Amino acid sequence: MSTDYHMIKYIHESPDALQRTLDSNESAIQSLAVHAVESGIRRVIIVGMGSSYTAAVMAAPVFYYHAALPVYIMPASELPHYAPRLVDRRTLVVSVSRSGERGQAIDALKDAVGRGALSVAMTGVSDSLLAQTSQLALITSEGPEITFPKTKSVITSAGLLMRLALALAAPEDSEAAARLYALRSTPHLIRRTIEATEEAVRRMIPALQIFHTVRVAGSGSNYGTALEGAMKIQEAASIVAHATDLGNLLHDPLGVANEGWLIIPLISLEDQETGQTALELAGKFGARRLAVAAPGLDAGGAAEYVITLPETLDPLLNGLIYLPPLQLLAYYWAVARGLNPDAPASMHTTLSAVLAPGRKEPEL
Repeated sequence: MSTDYHMIKYIHESPDALQRTLDSNESAIQSLAVHAVESGIRRVIIVGMGSSYTAAVMAAPVFYYHAALPVYIMPASELPHYAPRLVDRRTLVVSVSRSGERGQAIDALKDAVGRGALSVAMTGVSDSLLAQTSQLALITSEGPEITFPKTKSVITSAGLLMRLALALAAPEDSEAAARLYALRSTPHLIRRTIEATEEAVRRMIPALQIFHTVRVAGSGSNYGTALEGAMKIQEAASIVAHATDLGNLLHDPLGVANEGWLIIPLISLEDQETGQTALELAGKFGARRLAVAAPGLDAGGAAEYVITLPETLDPLLNGLIYLPPLQLLAYYWAVARGLNPDAPASMHTTLSAVLAPGRKEPEL
């Protein structure tokens, strides 16, 4: 099985990319938090498209739990519907785009600037149109990513957004400091996860060739991970994939599932009961099941396939640890199907529709 594509290299680079991103942005994050207080910011809006949006959803629980302000997280394309009521000079708007060239992310930030908001670009390209549009820029440090399905930049964006959320915590929030310590340990844990799960993913790939529909589900930070994992499987391996939160998997139309469906619940210690119920229900309707599970959880009795993580993290940060096995799954599944995971057949058509006029995707 070939491993000559860029995508697998970038998955392995994720831990170092996240470490560089957190280190290089620490001063800017602290300054932004101070500026937000001094500017009388009353609400925060985070927007993005595609994997930039799912990265924001991964970080959402940290914002909801810690940020001392109301926080709205939405696709950049949705913000225009609410901007007249939500965006003003006391609003902090963060637009996330790895390339900084996606038209809707740029348009959302331009509109926010026009309404007097404090505008921040989070991007991997310092001279991108998004960075030029913003008042402030947080530059992720993943380096080149010559693939359409993004991997390491999703990790860096989600981790940097989590850091911003903790910086916006109230001074008396004692839990924020402990969570920041946990966040700083994630590069090491991501590396361990990749090392511990990659071979297990490779071994199960031949058995996955029968599946034509995938459903990924997770709760908390893992809800965003489920969204991102499904996107990667669909982008790279061209398998129909959808995502939902773990609780709503019990309410999804599993009645139409069959042996061609693969259900992938992301099960942590906090939601193991719901995860177990989801596995059992999916099995009753004939679907096959692949559990991505925290250590110590016995999912083997209800799942045909299990990826056990070497360890897990704080429940609000867990998405960073659960994502790499799904990225590996998407990569090896694509290669097994004879596809190029770096450049899916749909890539050029999609890019022509989403890039700002006259702009190009960096490295592609």
